[in-house]
Amino acid sequence: MSFIKPVPHHWKPADFSFHGSALREPVLHISKTVCLLESRCDDYAEYLRAIFLERDREWNDAIDQWNSEECQHGELLRSQCEASDPAFRFESLMSQYKSLVSYHAATGRSARGTVGAELVCRCVVEALASTLYRVLADATSDCNSRRVFSALAQDEARHFGMFLKMLNAEAASAGKLGFFARCAHAIRRMRELEDGQIMVASYVVAERTATPVRLKAEANWYLLRLYGLYRWKHLRYAARMLLRTVHIRPNRPLAGLCASLLWTGLKLRWLWARTMTPRLPARLRPVVAREGLL
Repeated sequence: MSFIKPVPHHWKPADFSFHGSALREPVLHISKTVCLLESRCDDYAEYLRAIFLERDREWNDAIDQWNSEECQHGELLRSQCEASDPAFRFESLMSQYKSLVSYHAATGRSARGTVGAELVCRCVVEALASTLYRVLADATSDCNSRRVFSALAQDEARHFGMFLKMLNAEAASAGKLGFFARCAHAIRRMRELEDGQIMVASYVVAERTATPVRLKAEANWYLLRLYGLYRWKHLRYAARMLLRTVHIRPNRPLAGLCASLLWTGLKLRWLWARTMTPRLPARLRPVVAREGLL
């Protein structure tokens, strides 16, 4: 079976023009942060290939295509950020980022415990990534940047579909992936959105590496800027994919209920970040590392 939906003429980074592009804050900072995350695509793929080593060839073929497209995401975001900020030092920042936080080791064992749990988490990540790019597209008036974010959102939606097919195939063969198990894995993954991968990337991009990183402080600073961009339609979009992840048909009432829960959680987190973040310029806010991260 083919897990990933083919695109006959998939875009290439060179297809986009950045003439006159000028991302404004906070979209520029968020884009730089995501650029570092997306540019770790080879690490992600190596980890997943090791987990799927005993699966059929179609599994690793899908990961290869996914990896290729994810690498294009990093390249495209880099070009976009460099066009908006010529001082963006990608190579240097990427080197700092990878030296500060490592990805899961490619040992063949899922950090989530099982292949099924890993796939639920991948579905959550892809659903939220697609939503994020829709948020960024709506948050900028720059036409070129909107095209970039829209293309990335569509790709991540396809990647969500790929991992969902893998998840359902795994559930059919291995079992033990009912509604409650899927919900538990999905909720656990969403609670990890403030982990080192994202927050250290934000810290590096903000050029605060003269001081150690404090993840909680960085999360408050970053999420205050990010969550303020979300609208109801974005949460409704995410809700539909998250419901499919836990094997529920996303009809209108259920999607509305799920979106309401997401909206409430997001707003409460935004209010907490607003309360806890000092009103100081970004470069003056020191941050320190959680013990054991560095």
